[in-house]
Amino acid sequence: MTDQARERDPRAKTREARTDQYFEQDLKGQRRWYSERASTYKQYTQVLSLVVIGAGAGTSFVQVLPARPWVPVVTAALGAVVVLVEGWQRIARYGETWSAYRTASERMKREQRLYVNGAGAYREVDEDEAYLRFVEAIEAVLAEEQQIYWQNRGSNAKAPDDRIRGNA
Repeated sequence: MTDQARERDPRAKTREARTDQYFEQDLKGQRRWYSERASTYKQYTQVLSLVVIGAGAGTSFVQVLPARPWVPVVTAALGAVVVLVEGWQRIARYGETWSAYRTASERMKREQRLYVNGAGAYREVDEDEAYLRFVEAIEAVLAEEQQIYWQNRGSNAKAPDDRIRGNA
């Protein structure tokens, strides 16, 4: 939080402390968990995509080599790598999950900034009402992300308690 924001709204310091308490104690680091998982899934997506690109390029390269008994074996192995990695990416859905987690993390950060600075829905309302609106907005972000998570996995089941706490 910048000093400039604190000067604009004298309640900013108190609100910032409340949001820290909410994220760290009530949600047990949920926003940080989403941010870290988004980064991890981004890395998985990028590494697996590079493997597919490398194996595809390797297949093309091997095909221009002089005919040798090992060329079809290497070509088949590289093709198998592409199929397996792409199949795993479809099952694991790293790209979709990365996007959903990053979106949830950024939406939580935005709500925190609005609340701390007394902007948007938090403008000109008393402290308790502003805090309740903040908590409701964050809970809506979490509920929406969890609903999307389970829809993407073909299940209408509710999220397990461990996932809500950030332990999954």
